[in-house]
Amino acid sequence: MNNSAQYNQPHERQLYQILRDGRSIWVLYLDIVKFHEVEFRRGYKTCNRILEEVEKEINHNLKQHAHLFKTTLLECRGGDDFVIYFVPHTQVSFDFQTFITPWLPSLQSKINTRIQEFVLENIHIRTGFVECKPQASRSADYLLYNAVKEAFRLNKSEPDPQYDERKDEIHRLLTHQENHLTSAYQPILDVKRGEIFGFEALARMKAPTCFSNIAELFPFAEKIGELYPIETLCRRSAISSSSKVLKPQELLFLNVNPQILTDPDFASGQTRKLLAQKNLKPSDVVLEITERSAIQDFSTFREALEHYKSQGYLIALDDVGAGYSSLQSIAELQPDFLKIDRSLIQSIHTDPTKWALLETFSTFSRRIGCRLLAEGVETEAEMRTVVQLGVDYVQGYFVAHPSFERAVINPRSLELVKNRHNVNVQDSNTILSLVEPLPLFNPDDSVHVVDEYFRTHPNIWFIGIAEHKRVNGVIHRDKFYSSLGTRYGVSLYMERPITLLMDSNLLMLEDNTPIEIASTLAMSRSDAQLYDGLVVIHQQTAVGMVKVASLIKAMAATQIKIARGANPLTGLPGNIAIEQEIQKRITNRKSFTLIYADFNHFKYYNDSFGFQRGDMVIKLLGEILLRAGGFDHESAFVGHIGGDDFLFITERTQLEELCEAIIAEFKIKTEHMVGANHLSVALAALILPENDALTPAEIAQHAAHLKKETKTIPGNAYRIEPLRIQKNEGTGI
Repeated sequence: MNNSAQYNQPHERQLYQILRDGRSIWVLYLDIVKFHEVEFRRGYKTCNRILEEVEKEINHNLKQHAHLFKTTLLECRGGDDFVIYFVPHTQVSFDFQTFITPWLPSLQSKINTRIQEFVLENIHIRTGFVECKPQASRSADYLLYNAVKEAFRLNKSEPDPQYDERKDEIHRLLTHQENHLTSAYQPILDVKRGEIFGFEALARMKAPTCFSNIAELFPFAEKIGELYPIETLCRRSAISSSSKVLKPQELLFLNVNPQILTDPDFASGQTRKLLAQKNLKPSDVVLEITERSAIQDFSTFREALEHYKSQGYLIALDDVGAGYSSLQSIAELQPDFLKIDRSLIQSIHTDPTKWALLETFSTFSRRIGCRLLAEGVETEAEMRTVVQLGVDYVQGYFVAHPSFERAVINPRSLELVKNRHNVNVQDSNTILSLVEPLPLFNPDDSVHVVDEYFRTHPNIWFIGIAEHKRVNGVIHRDKFYSSLGTRYGVSLYMERPITLLMDSNLLMLEDNTPIEIASTLAMSRSDAQLYDGLVVIHQQTAVGMVKVASLIKAMAATQIKIARGANPLTGLPGNIAIEQEIQKRITNRKSFTLIYADFNHFKYYNDSFGFQRGDMVIKLLGEILLRAGGFDHESAFVGHIGGDDFLFITERTQLEELCEAIIAEFKIKTEHMVGANHLSVALAALILPENDALTPAEIAQHAAHLKKETKTIPGNAYRIEPLRIQKNEGTGI
């Protein structure tokens, strides 16, 4: 709806001149609460009359108070939106808050009196006001525009009794940063290396403040239009003090709001200049995208992000699993790091849903070539679980608190990392791949404590009783309540030790136990225990538990793979599917390449370090080939011939680049693997021409010869040759 009065250009020029003359202007933004509902009930014509009466009453009221002001101007912005400009007399010390507090209720009352003759309901007005002060460094139009915008925001937001105090504090901070703002640094631990990977810079206020915590500073700065300068100060502080904590090769994580990244001022290179002053490069910095608000335009934001990536900056997506950090953000932004939010980490060791989510993120991150960081790890149990589930980096109070100097890492966290045993796809044929959290209680805990836990965790049906992580027995929810449900159960047991109801006849297996063996052992128990959970341990220490239902599903999946001709170890297509794929490619009369991949000295490795490690490296090579095939997924095929022999089919022409990438990833993945220095990869790439006269047997013969030649090259090696077809002299073919 448009009311009759419009924005007045002469007002604009007059207001600019007032600011240039060094006088302040109070800007008040006024509208009617839920006016669209009034229009729906009363109709357009009635609402137009209401707006006319509102305008008349405001003008009448301003005239009555003209003695208090040098100038008052009313601007109708359309619909029910009005802006009033108040310019106090320069010689009068004017308290606008004291004036406005009684003025607004009086104005609202008089407006309602005016409209009573044609509307039998009261309206309510809502306001937001701000002082627009002259600044020599800013133009009048900039100051006035921002004042109106701020008054509008205040109009639409909840009243903040600390608004003026907080605004003054932000202005003090911007003027005297060194007195108010500093940076703390929290270390990020590399799980594989057991060393500090980098530090996240965290802004801190030096003195007592009206902000209860630093997190309140940024939303308020955004509210008053000062987010960019505040974030700039935080980055400047973080970079300037970073030399106190950073060592060579360690990364600096800087928090950045998405809105700032698309700001032209940010793109001007100020951050890069600050880094250069501290002998840092963009490649030493991870820009941590903190999504306090949703990214509205992924296309524009992605372009801005590519600009920074091209300079060498790494990108992390913060708060994954909470708030606005959605799967769309991951897909659109393709970050280098995913930081799992504290909300998913808290009590993960007792929550099967959180456990499964982090396990999924762990697998997912490896598939997309992204590194996983768990933040907010505060307890030993949380640390043990996230390390076990395969995260790459850990950050949180259990590792070290934020500090103004280089923090000392908690020795216990280093010990857990050193003794880590990951749950990941490399263990897919052992019970470790099926493990779920097992909440642990002390033998001295009372039955009452366990009862409270079961009542507050309705999805938990199985817990362990352990001393120093060594499980002595288990409690099943149904059996527990069967005991309490007897005639004297509650009075007999409730305040006594839980060991009285503990089942000490449990099936406890090492985490590297094959699923087939675990399934056989589970099914050989008595009928009363047949479907009880299995306790999983690693070197006598509890890792988790496995449901019998999970064992049955895993065994069924293995049988389906075998029935389909898939290799049961890797799940990749077997020999029948490989032969069918080669025949299909020949029939299509397109040139393609067969890459035979296997290990040198695999038998020695398998005999020396055990079949479990042998299976592990076989599956690792299969995964590496699958990832390599992902770049041309429509034309790539990966099959498992058997043992350590794989076949990779591709239509790619950059074969040297492909082979080098496979070997490079193998080196990285096996860097810390026991005995891996005895293993090397041999890749024999046979380029096949467009010829439908070939047979799979002929191709295999040529490939075997090339493979034999390749394996004579020491170390990781590849050989690429085209298939040379012998021509028949008699036919000219």
